[in-house]
Amino acid sequence: MKPQHHALIGGTVALALTPALGVNSAVFWVSSVLIDGDHYVDYVYRNGFKDYSIKRMFEFHDLLSERGKEPDFLSLNLMHTAEFILLMSVAAAITGWTWLIAMLGGILLHMLLDLFYMYRHGQLFKRALSIIEYFVRWRRMKRQGLRPELHYQSVLESMFGRQDRSKTR
Repeated sequence: MKPQHHALIGGTVALALTPALGVNSAVFWVSSVLIDGDHYVDYVYRNGFKDYSIKRMFEFHDLLSERGKEPDFLSLNLMHTAEFILLMSVAAAITGWTWLIAMLGGILLHMLLDLFYMYRHGQLFKRALSIIEYFVRWRRMKRQGLRPELHYQSVLESMFGRQDRSKTR
């Protein structure tokens, strides 16, 4: 899902939650969008820490999303995992801080929207929802002779025209 859609829907929900959350509805809204910061981290990692352009990060992920229906495609976004959500949930439960609860709500809304979007586009199981799941599935794909890293490499090569920009796991 595009950031502008997350911003619009997250903003609408945050506005509706303003009577309950007060100023923390802004935290809800911001977190419903900025959780996608992990896409930037993924881009920088995959290109070997050689390019930090936000514009090219969006291009990279747009090109990758076109490959999302391929049988050997698998992605991981760290802030979109069960482990991250569990960590945020524990922190919110322990502290009871309203702003942290609002942040968790924004993250959960974002995840719900992403899951709906991926379902509608036939890509529901192309993003691992757990770090453990990612490594298990990645290894299984490799044992089956699939090469999931090639999608990332070829997208970077199409963007930069050089193989030295790609980094795989």
